[in-house]
Amino acid sequence: MYRPESQSTYIDKDHLNGKSDVMKKQEPDPCAYQYDISLRIWHPDMPHEEISNTIGRTPRYSWTVGSPRFSIHGKPLGGVHDFSYWSERLTNNTVVSGSILVEEEIARQIGLLSELVSFFSKVRAEGGKAELFVGLFSDFNIVVELEPALMGRLAEASLGICIDYYPYKKDEKPR
Repeated sequence: MYRPESQSTYIDKDHLNGKSDVMKKQEPDPCAYQYDISLRIWHPDMPHEEISNTIGRTPRYSWTVGSPRFSIHGKPLGGVHDFSYWSERLTNNTVVSGSILVEEEIARQIGLLSELVSFFSKVRAEGGKAELFVGLFSDFNIVVELEPALMGRLAEASLGICIDYYPYKKDEKPR
């Protein structure tokens, strides 16, 4: 991803304490964006507990095919789920691109999930899918470039990728 150099402010310390040297003060990068990455899995009939046991993580959201539908607030929606679903956040907190670019974090997560490649392949072979979900948050236009080598690593891991852009910073209210 192309990012211009971060903005910096130069303060002439002559005005502060009579010395002639100049001090550089770092300002937050105005081009930084925020992101979250989750692993999401859909399957036509595998119980969500089996997915949890295989992955070794507790999901944030999950259900098994045939179970009653509820809103995220616990309100019954009527009917039953027609597929199993499992989702867990992979980034512990919302990440700021100034610390690690989203492309680099995607590559890191693929490496961490590499021992599950046969499971992701099995999910796909049985009519399901597994993907990395990337939520991007920024109040300006950003460009994320997924290089062919990174896309190849996703394919080799039997992982899809879903990128969802939100036109605001996560710590701000939507406009």
